Amino acid sequence: MISADAEFVRGGKFHRKGKHWKMVAYVSEKITEDAPLAAWRKVSRQIGLAEYRVVTGKVDGVAFFRFPSVAMDSSAQRGAVDFEMPRQLLKVPENYRTQFCVSGRNPDNPDEVLVNVAVFPDRVMEKFSRKMQKAGVLADEFIYPFMALDNDLDSLVLPEIDPEFCYTGNSWMPLPPENVCNENSEKWLARLQKSFVLPRKKDFVPRDYLMLLLAAEVLAGGKMTDSPESFRVLPDPVRPVRFRGHLIMTALLAILLIVSFAWRFTLTFGDDISEYRRILSETKRVQQKNKELKSSIKRSSKDIKEMTRLLDTEAGEADAVAEFALFSETLPQNVLVSSIRWNKSDIDVTVQCEDSNFDFDQLFKPLKYWKVSQQGRQNQDSAVATITLKLTPFDAEVKK
Repeated sequence: MISADAEFVRGGKFHRKGKHWKMVAYVSEKITEDAPLAAWRKVSRQIGLAEYRVVTGKVDGVAFFRFPSVAMDSSAQRGAVDFEMPRQLLKVPENYRTQFCVSGRNPDNPDEVLVNVAVFPDRVMEKFSRKMQKAGVLADEFIYPFMALDNDLDSLVLPEIDPEFCYTGNSWMPLPPENVCNENSEKWLARLQKSFVLPRKKDFVPRDYLMLLLAAEVLAGGKMTDSPESFRVLPDPVRPVRFRGHLIMTALLAILLIVSFAWRFTLTFGDDISEYRRILSETKRVQQKNKELKSSIKRSSKDIKEMTRLLDTEAGEADAVAEFALFSETLPQNVLVSSIRWNKSDIDVTVQCEDSNFDFDQLFKPLKYWKVSQQGRQNQDSAVATITLKLTPFDAEVKK
């Protein structure tokens, strides 16, 4: 934790010890005019970025008040705070951030709760955060010291925050005499020593670290844990991004682990994978070759069939021309051959003549070779009759 006022920047580190928090380290640096941010850097470097860092101290222009309300969730309570601000402040800032928490119940009305409210104008908080950025100081949150007020101690004198006024009861009052201020500080330190184990070294002055202990009291007392969003006033640029290094290291280790697994897999199954790929490639090559062979066999089969058909075809009739000449001479002049087809063992002839009763069987007897085995007559009643004839050899052996 870090606290800052106009003259000093102080830091403290706490570790939990049973039910108490022990201050295990503390440091104090005076702010100099020639290097006002040096004190911030030294304290931040010596204290270190703990699990949760809180900044507190003097911020010019902050307004604080307490008001009675009812118990409700933080979002609804924020609306009540905004509604109450015009009654408590002389002028409500145009842009502001609020920090609030429930600090006890009204003894006269158990249904009422008392709410502590700190109002931070945006320009003020941005100026404070720029100072932290220049000094390289990061913090999770800012806690105003007066947020520690509650029913047990409702008065707080902090000249470091306001040298002319103190908060007592439910209002701001002029600063009381020194003995009253010291008495108030002693009350607060006596209370804080019940929650914290403080160093017992001679150079440690508890009063110098009162602001820091008050902010630690708010954090340790659970006020911030109940509704952390109600304390959020610090701009994002000065908030630390936690676990970034852990995430980067996790990502690197994950990458190394994946590479290790890949390398181990390659060593273990690399030869098998290469063999599998070789066999797969060989299989594809054989399949392609098989496909080509099937196509070649199919083409060869067609060629063989065609050659077989040609081989099975008998040689034609050598005397066909002479036979046709003899056939033509035998037919009378009034007979017209419209079609003729020489088959393997017979001849189909279609003729047209004027005499439908013409005796073709008698006509072809002189040939001594062909005889009419079938006759068909069409259009007998017309002037020209169509007659179909089938001529067959007298003896097939003679033809051979």
